[in-house]
Amino acid sequence: MSIILGTMTTVNIGGVTDGFQSVNWNINRQPNRLWQLGSWDPWKTQVSATVTVSLTSYAGALSSIALQPATSCDDSTAQKSISIVASSCDPSISVDIDEDKMFITSYSYSKGDPVGFGTESWSFQKWVESGVVGSEFISMPLPSAVLQGISEGSRSGDVVNLGVLFSSEGLVTGSQGSVSAGIPGIGNVNNIELGIVTQIGGGDLEAGGKTGQSSASIPHTPIYIST
Repeated sequence: MSIILGTMTTVNIGGVTDGFQSVNWNINRQPNRLWQLGSWDPWKTQVSATVTVSLTSYAGALSSIALQPATSCDDSTAQKSISIVASSCDPSISVDIDEDKMFITSYSYSKGDPVGFGTESWSFQKWVESGVVGSEFISMPLPSAVLQGISEGSRSGDVVNLGVLFSSEGLVTGSQGSVSAGIPGIGNVNNIELGIVTQIGGGDLEAGGKTGQSSASIPHTPIYIST
């Protein structure tokens, strides 16, 4: 097991290098074996690959981004370039991820402590070359474009800027609350808004005496166009 040193690991998201708490990455290669009659050996193995990154930052470290659902066969604009250089205690292991146009798939904001600070979580995905070689392998083609769908999300709490903006159409409001016995017995009640999200990011870092949370899911669909 190799240990990654956080103090020596650098993260660059669209030119921003400060304010990150943690980062996770995954290079996922998915095999699809083409089995054949009369043999335990696959005829070929088709391989697709994606890179995913998830991170937590202090609120406001990354700038807000407008969400624009696809109106043509063009790549989604909900994207960031991402570079991760991680320092490992095992000199035989190196981590150097450098990907442009990683598509944002989810966002959330959280401030659960009235005297604490707000944090934001972001998730990204990109379809990449499989990186496998040999006559027994078939690499999946890369998408011609990655289309952004309509994003939906929720927000609750009394923080002024919860990191998501909603369309004025189709917005609905619910309510949740809880209270417990004790001396004193305390609890809380919040309205929950659910709607179509038009912008994410830029939540409040400092909001003394206030709490809140929000989340949004940004669907992305790869398409393949023959030429």
